[in-house]
Amino acid sequence: MKKKSVGFKEDRIFPYDRFGKILFGVVIILLGIFIILLIISYFFLKDSDIFIFILMNAMIKYFSSHIMGATLLGAFYTTAIGGFFLFTIPLEVLFVKFLRAGRPVLFIFILYFLGLIISFTLNYLVGLKLASLSKKLVSPKKFYKIKGALNRWGALTIFLFNATPLPAQLLAVVLGVFRYNKTRFYVFFLLGQLVKYAVISIIYYFF
Repeated sequence: MKKKSVGFKEDRIFPYDRFGKILFGVVIILLGIFIILLIISYFFLKDSDIFIFILMNAMIKYFSSHIMGATLLGAFYTTAIGGFFLFTIPLEVLFVKFLRAGRPVLFIFILYFLGLIISFTLNYLVGLKLASLSKKLVSPKKFYKIKGALNRWGALTIFLFNATPLPAQLLAVVLGVFRYNKTRFYVFFLLGQLVKYAVISIIYYFF
């Protein structure tokens, strides 16, 4: 007797995917609202005895002491935190601060780039998670037109954004949204950052 095969129909899969996308969107919105409210509340209640604000004060004091004290651990924290797209930290200015502190250049480079890899990976992953949502906000034709442009000019764009003070963090999110090739992303992102900080180092030491 011939066994009856069990097939999967598209209309059985899409409702599940739709639910997952909606749930993810709701979680992101609620998380964003929570973070915004927490930041606003912090400015008014930072000196209170509420545990979460005491914890935030301790964390801010810990990280800022290393960053402003230009310790080697601070070099890692600077880019691991400041490289995330939600924060605006002048990474290039702080890099000069670490050079002035007399820290070994090689160690500064290694720790700075370790932090950048972590933060930019998170930026890309955030974009990747938002890819499904973006397809609902942007028409399929425009979506794939932008994706085609990125595939064509992406390498140069990534390099220029990272080799200059342009918002490379936000670009990493956009590249994640359009699922840009990860290998090319890392190669040109790191190459651009290397050129930028090498130039800053040369100017600092020789000019």
